[in-house]
Amino acid sequence: MSNSTKYQKYWLRSVCLSVVIILVVGGITRLTGSGLSMVDWRPIAGILPPITETHWDQVFAMYKGSPEYQKVNKGMSMDEFKFIFFWEYLHRILGRIVGLLCLVPFLWFLFRGKLNGRLKVKGLFLNILVISQGLMGWYMVKSGLVNIPEVSHYRLAAHLSLAFSVFGLAWWMLLDLDNEQDAPSETNAFTFRPWAIGFLLLLCAQIAYGAFVSGMKAGYGFNTFPMMGEEWKPDGLFGLTPYWKNFVEDKFSVQFIHRWMGTVLTLGLLGLGWKSYRSGLLNRLQARRMKWVVGLVSVQFLLGVSTILLIVEYQVSLPVIHQLVALFLFAALLGFIHSLRPFRTG
Repeated sequence: MSNSTKYQKYWLRSVCLSVVIILVVGGITRLTGSGLSMVDWRPIAGILPPITETHWDQVFAMYKGSPEYQKVNKGMSMDEFKFIFFWEYLHRILGRIVGLLCLVPFLWFLFRGKLNGRLKVKGLFLNILVISQGLMGWYMVKSGLVNIPEVSHYRLAAHLSLAFSVFGLAWWMLLDLDNEQDAPSETNAFTFRPWAIGFLLLLCAQIAYGAFVSGMKAGYGFNTFPMMGEEWKPDGLFGLTPYWKNFVEDKFSVQFIHRWMGTVLTLGLLGLGWKSYRSGLLNRLQARRMKWVVGLVSVQFLLGVSTILLIVEYQVSLPVIHQLVALFLFAALLGFIHSLRPFRTG
């Protein structure tokens, strides 16, 4: 392995790790109701937090003018404000760090002539994604600074999806650089790839619906499983008109879809794992990566059920872990798909 490849792998690993960290902090920010505590966006000047009491008073006064303070947190103390401000501030600082980790090494490798054609294109797209992620973050926050102090669940889903996209591209680029050797693949093993890609798309839809559930606070109703209350499908579900709105705007219909999409995804991936193992067509690398997929989807399903049942008691920790394991499952499924390529080139 050349020094350039080694350092490129360090770069991409740092990007992936930074996304993992910001995903955790972003989840805590969302679940502690901290996301609207900073009512302005200053990409450069906003790096420094309030230090003096005068500055804190100014920032708190700006927050007091927001709909969230007026309608939700009226009478909040300065210490309470500092708590929610901390999480949003940390989330924004980490966003800048992710951006720098994507951009600065990319430019260094680019100007040193250390990137091949494919890495140049993928690196450029990686930076476009991370810039889009930052812009979408502020666009999301703006949706909660109006009359209704709740961010748009559509923008929340887009914000989360872009974070997964940044991680996914960096992870794929890292897999391209991985020189791990394994036994040659059976040609017939590639027949599993379309199924794996299909389940990846279903996982992406499930992640978006998870953001819908979070953004609409749909997880706080029907905290039973597998039935919703005493029914498999409560009568009030899918009652909006036009009918398509039920799939994206009726919160308990969205929860219903999220539950059963997750169940179908779990059963499907377990079935794919069983079928691929029985076929005897997977090499050692592919079999190992499929084991990760099977293990993680099982854990994720149990976490999803636990989140439904225990969200009142563990309203921050369980959803954050659930979201984090979704990212790990996303990475594992990408890794399995990558290992099924006929030709593994950068």
